[in-house]
Amino acid sequence: MSGELILHRHLMNRRGIRLHILPAEHHEIVHGRFHSKIVPRLMRTPARRWAGDVDFLMHTKLPLEKHLVAPPARARTVVLTLAYRSGCWVAQRYARRHRLPLIVRFDDWWPDIAEVHTPVRKQLEQRFLELHRSADLSMCISEGMLKALGPHRNARVILPIPGVEPIAPSKSNDSADEFRVAYSGNMFDYSDMLCDLAQLARKQTDVRIEFRGRPRWPEALVDEMRHRHLLHDFEAEAGFYDWLGSFHAYLVVMFFDAAQRRRTETCFAAKLVEYSRAGRPVVIWAPETSAVVQWAKKSRAALCVTEPDARALLSALAHLKRDRALQLELAARIRRAYETEFSPVRLQQQFLEGLSSVV
Repeated sequence: MSGELILHRHLMNRRGIRLHILPAEHHEIVHGRFHSKIVPRLMRTPARRWAGDVDFLMHTKLPLEKHLVAPPARARTVVLTLAYRSGCWVAQRYARRHRLPLIVRFDDWWPDIAEVHTPVRKQLEQRFLELHRSADLSMCISEGMLKALGPHRNARVILPIPGVEPIAPSKSNDSADEFRVAYSGNMFDYSDMLCDLAQLARKQTDVRIEFRGRPRWPEALVDEMRHRHLLHDFEAEAGFYDWLGSFHAYLVVMFFDAAQRRRTETCFAAKLVEYSRAGRPVVIWAPETSAVVQWAKKSRAALCVTEPDARALLSALAHLKRDRALQLELAARIRRAYETEFSPVRLQQQFLEGLSSVV
């Protein structure tokens, strides 16, 4: 679940909110072949770091905000942006230019994700931290994010908001003896981890793991997994939730790579919140220090596997299949989480209170 979807749920069809969406990427503001075609192509080549450097510098140095239409002449207007990619730098200057409150949502540690060279990454991190300090309201996805960003006069932790309706159970045509586990999420960044898991899981007879997304796996593995209906492409919402409702448990994954430690400590996996709608066990495969494992340890609402070896995960899933009492306990606790701290009503109220604090 992306940051854009989270903001969509907070803002669309909400009484009392009028939304104006402004372009923020260079190719959306200033039309031209260089940035609309050449830079995106370079981003997919070995020269992608050079392209990333250029993209960052263009958005931070060029006065792109001058090309945007002025805000509507009405009171209680704010600028809201997501601290991801380059549009946030334009939004920051746009708010300053028109003397409007700036609200920034921090969902990921972007400086560790951006494809840029080390000297530019250092500048990017400085700008990222300055964006937090300059915001009239800093909305952080986790306590870990707030801690990493540092002190702020008006910072709030607002978890990802799930859909408003529970996910209803649905039937599966697979063997009744199989324990069905679903993974739906980022399959690009986690391709290597999930590839190891898929290669082991496809040999299992008691646990069936199905994946939805587009991984960077060997072609032979992709073909086999699709043929066995273990790998699925993206699907429209109705079909997706019918598929999601057919599982006994759900899998959340975070990086074990030490280089990604800050991302795991600051990002709260939105899929965890989304899975809570189903009221069935959630299994988290992630490091001990990750934000989601820290939450699970406190709430006891998910089963945690903190070893990077995929065999440890499969062993835990096999144990969960045999332990019906544990299944019921985890299901009750995650359902309770959806009704309390993950409640869409509660999270929307927190969001609106944040807006009210700056207008």
